[in-house]
Amino acid sequence: MNNTLTLTQEHYDQLKNHLIREDGLERVAYILCGRSFLENNIWDEEHEERFLSREIITVPDEELIESEKYKVTWDTNSFLAVLKKAESKNFAIAVVHNHPTGVNHFSSVDDEHEPALFKLAFNRNGGTRAHLSLIITPDGNLIGRAWDCNLRSTDLSFIRILGDNYKFLYPHQKKFHTHEAFHRQQLAFGKTLIQDLSKLKVGIVGCGATGSATAMLLARLGIGHILLIDKDVVEITNLNRLHGAKSKDIDKPKVKVIALEIEEMGLETKVVPIQDWVSSNEAKNALKSCDVIFGCTDDNSGRLLINRLAYFYLIPVIDMGLAIIVSNEEPPSIRNLNGRVTVLFPGCSCLLCNGVINATQANAESLKRNDPDGYERLKAEAYVLGEQNPSPAVITFTTEIATVAVNEFIHRIQGYRSTGAVNHRLRFFHMDMDLKPLNKSRIECKICSNTSYWGRGDMEPFLDMV
Repeated sequence: MNNTLTLTQEHYDQLKNHLIREDGLERVAYILCGRSFLENNIWDEEHEERFLSREIITVPDEELIESEKYKVTWDTNSFLAVLKKAESKNFAIAVVHNHPTGVNHFSSVDDEHEPALFKLAFNRNGGTRAHLSLIITPDGNLIGRAWDCNLRSTDLSFIRILGDNYKFLYPHQKKFHTHEAFHRQQLAFGKTLIQDLSKLKVGIVGCGATGSATAMLLARLGIGHILLIDKDVVEITNLNRLHGAKSKDIDKPKVKVIALEIEEMGLETKVVPIQDWVSSNEAKNALKSCDVIFGCTDDNSGRLLINRLAYFYLIPVIDMGLAIIVSNEEPPSIRNLNGRVTVLFPGCSCLLCNGVINATQANAESLKRNDPDGYERLKAEAYVLGEQNPSPAVITFTTEIATVAVNEFIHRIQGYRSTGAVNHRLRFFHMDMDLKPLNKSRIECKICSNTSYWGRGDMEPFLDMV
């Protein structure tokens, strides 16, 4: 079992502000965590439990019994109160304390006292699923371990800290070998970025024009694992826009064509193709195993799902799209040529609030897949929207939007831009202009304004979608 932790940047900052202070004393806090369980995940067929931060609960100084440079003790009443809060929805608890002297491993004092604390947790709340303990050092580094119901501990294999910036922590982070192919990229961004990228698992939903371009860019950057999800096959009408596709690939699944192209690069990227709708059980479980997802579909129903996924599972979604509007005359003239890149994560406005998803069209698409006869009947009665004419598309613009999206991803890891992260970027190609509107979440939005969903993780029904 691999155990990993995902922290929002906001929660990480709360921990640092409470635990790391100039007086050099140990203190304590708790993290209330949602859970995401992955059985036989698609990458290595191992089990993984992800712990997703929902709330930071600090232990006030006045409740500490001892607070010294090498030791902290406190009244367990606060721990019992947090366990009670976690019990009803089977949330996990992480107990966090600091090591002011910078010791980056659990001490003998920690080893002596933590088993009793977690024995109390299992006796109080029952169940067999693990809880966590964490250490934070003055430089902000985190290490952690998971305690099972038999009071055995295993080290966390991966920690994600996500917000405007993406930070990843894992064992042996400074000990690595860089593939020779990335030498010149390393000269620009350093070894650490190359290593981080090789560890990441990135999903791409939609493998058409923007999706295929995104896949090729990510593979050539050195992403270690790429998931491809698309139901469609290569057609002659999209052959000129699909990166990696050839005339011999017509009628072959897009995901398999792109996967083969990436594998033949020889850059050691593991690719998992899924030829299905994103709403399939296989696709949904695969997406839960990703660290970042790129939304490259023009399917409203699919967008609706990944829109919720970003908030429930704390998996950043970088969604993109392109719209070309032309006149009816011949030859047509461009009236609007707009690209968009939107980042979805707690604290960002969602695709519904940004007006990207057509909910009526999403319902029609879902109905067509799940009940084709019912869809045709309602379409005839004008209760659902029918298929629309194909939209104009040009490879240079779809590729540029994919590049904008991937560069936003790179910035959040490496920080190369002086202007900071951009959650919603609109590129008006026909006006040679970018806008960065500060779109706000609607108060009544059930996704990006509903903090009870943030880090919720697994629940029935999935994503609370009926």
